[in-house]
Parts: sequence; structure tokens; C-alpha cells
Amino acid sequence: MMEVLSAPLKASSAKEAVGSRPGWRKRLRAWLRPDTWSAAQENLRVPRWIHVVLWVVLVLLDGLKLGSVINVLPRFPATLAEWQPLWPMVGRLVVEDICAATLFYLTWRWLVPRTLGRARVLQYGLLTALLVLPYAFAIGWLTAQTSRKGVQISAYRVTRPVGTKGRQVTTIVPGRKPNADTTEVWARIFSSAIVGVFIIGSSSALRITGDYVRGQRNRREMERQQLLTELAMLKTQINPHFLFNTLNNIYSLTSRKSDKAPEAVLRLAEIMRYLLYESSTDTVPLSREIAHLRSFLDLQRLRLSASAQDAIQFDVEGTSPDCAHPIAPLLLLPLVENAFKHGDLTARPVAVHISLLLASDGLLRFTVLNHVAPADAERELPKQPGGVGLVNLHRRLELLYPGRYALDVQTPPGQHVVTLVLLQ
Repeated sequence: MMEVLSAPLKASSAKEAVGSRPGWRKRLRAWLRPDTWSAAQENLRVPRWIHVVLWVVLVLLDGLKLGSVINVLPRFPATLAEWQPLWPMVGRLVVEDICAATLFYLTWRWLVPRTLGRARVLQYGLLTALLVLPYAFAIGWLTAQTSRKGVQISAYRVTRPVGTKGRQVTTIVPGRKPNADTTEVWARIFSSAIVGVFIIGSSSALRITGDYVRGQRNRREMERQQLLTELAMLKTQINPHFLFNTLNNIYSLTSRKSDKAPEAVLRLAEIMRYLLYESSTDTVPLSREIAHLRSFLDLQRLRLSASAQDAIQFDVEGTSPDCAHPIAPLLLLPLVENAFKHGDLTARPVAVHISLLLASDGLLRFTVLNHVAPADAERELPKQPGGVGLVNLHRRLELLYPGRYALDVQTPPGQHVVTLVLLQ
């Protein structure tokens, strides 16, 4: 039973395979309009300045052509009868303008998006020929029929006497239009083809240039948005890290039922206010960043005894309480955090020494020195989990101060020194 059914099944499958093959029309349609076609490019409007430039150029060319014919006449036509020999040329110029504008807009809206917009250079060449041929034959034949050898130059001036007094009257008489020969017609067609290629090339060049400029603008905007997004992510990584460390300190104080716990919560509230409301901008005044560091250090001093408050020192030079020198927010905090996370706070007389110097030329030097416990002296400073810490700081410096910063890490015996230099 299975063998009997397999034969017609194979035959029907073969018929379906043959019937499913696309015909030449479908293949041609797929070649002209592949699946990667973007309707957004097709519907892109022509800018207004393109309309203005196109029609100004066409009108100026018409004026030059018409002016060259009027110069042949004895005088400038002043009446409708004197303009009558020029009407065929005016009509021809109007038809040429309509055909040229049609070719220009067709190239802009249809030819370039379908071909060059998808890197189809061969299709562009073939379709350009298909567009130029009808334009060349139509304009070439029309130009031959109304050429300067016909109507325009055959208009001539006639002066004859009228009446018995010998008064003379001058009139413009149109002549007979001669028939154009085959050689002239083909010459006109060839010259019209050159004009058609120039129109398509101009439209293509303007469209490609506009798309390129628009693409560059969009690419720069995307890069800027990507940098802003990355910086925002890096900043949000800093805040939880700081929060976790501070909560651990407060937990340690509360577990010992220390009277310093309420003050620690107050300091944390001040710091979180700065993190949430004042550090959302690209830069902050250096005075605000220094005030934030002082609050952080005051919070860390709560972990020390009253007699060891001087073990944490912070020296500032070259600034004032209202210093407006711009700096990226939360840029200095990771270096200070590492000093307390991996340093030895039991070292005396100074466990952590921080110095900040702002030179007159805008150079900022920030140094953090902390002592290392003997058991950790030979161990490299560990990186923070999840890419937070020094790795995070390096990335922010690359984005915010490219080529304008220096970060130096030194490990003398029993110490760890990090120096950050920023140039404006």
C-alpha cells in the first residue's frame, strides 16, 4: 500500500516544484525590487531648496536660449504679432522644462532609491538608459522641428512704401519653415541624450549627497545618544556601589548601638541628595564635588574613634568655596572609595591622605594615598565586582576626557598611591 501511494505522491511533488518556480516576470520584478527595499527612502520628500534651484536653472537656460534668438531679430518684439514667430520656440522650451523636471524628479524619487540606494550600480546604468532614450527622442525630434534654421531665423524685416506720399512701414514677416533632414534630427537626439544624462547625473549627485549628509548627521546623533546612555549606565553603577558600602558602615554602627548611627544616616541623606538631584548634569562645579567628598569623608570618620579623626586628611589648594571649575560628577569618588575599601584604617598617624590641586591653567591633580595592611602589601588592588571601580573609572575618563587625562597607580612598600590628572 505504501509503494502504490508513493508514486503519485512523488509525481504531485514534482508538479508542485515545477509550478512553484517563479516566472521571468517575477524574477525580473524581484531583480528590480528586492526584499531590502525601504519604503521610507521612496517616500522621502524633495527639499524645497531643490525645487527652487531646479526651476531657477531651467528658467535661466530658457532665457539664454530665447535671448540668443531675439538678438537675431532687427529689434525686440513689442507686439503680439512680432512675438508670433517665436511662439513655437516658447512652446518647445515649456515642453523641455516639463520633460527635464519629470526626469529629475523621477531620478530623485525612484531611480536612486531603487538602485544606488542598495548598491545596485548595474541596475542604475540600465535604468538610466531606459529613461534617457525616450527623453532624447522626444526632445530631439521637437528641437529639430523648431530649430533656429526654421521658424526663428526665417523671421525677417520687410520695409515697403505705403500710399502716394512715400511713407515707409516696417513689419516682421515669418518665413516658411524648412523640413529638417535626417542628419540634423539624429544630431538633435544625440545632444538631447547628453542633456538627459546630465539631468539624471545632477539629480543623483544631489540625492546621494543629501542622503550622505543626513546619514552622517544621524550617525553622529546615534553615537552621542550611545555615549550618553553608556555614561548614564556607568553612573548608575557607581551609586549602588557607594550605597552598599555606606549601608554596611551604618549596619556596623547600629550593631554596636553606637550614638554615631543617627549622624551617619543624616550624612547618607545629604550624599544621596547630591547623587540624585545634583549629579544628573554633564558637569558640576568643583566646589560641589569637593563638598560631596567632604561629606563622604565625614561619614567614614564615624568609623574611627574620637582620638583618631586626623587619620583621614583632605588637603585642597587653588580653589575657593564657590569654585566654578567644571568637572564630571562622581569622577573622584571611586578613588576615595577604594582607599577605604582596601586600605588599612588602623595605620597611624595618617591612614588616608587625599590632596587636590587646581592650577591656574586649569590642570587638576587629585592624589589618594592609603596604607596597606602587611598581609595585603603584596596583593594587587582587586577590581570591583561587575566592572565597577577602577575599570569603570577608566571607561568614564575615555568618554569624558579623551586624551586629556592621566591615571597613575603606584605601590610603594606598605602604601597605595593613585594620582589622577585632568586637563581642560
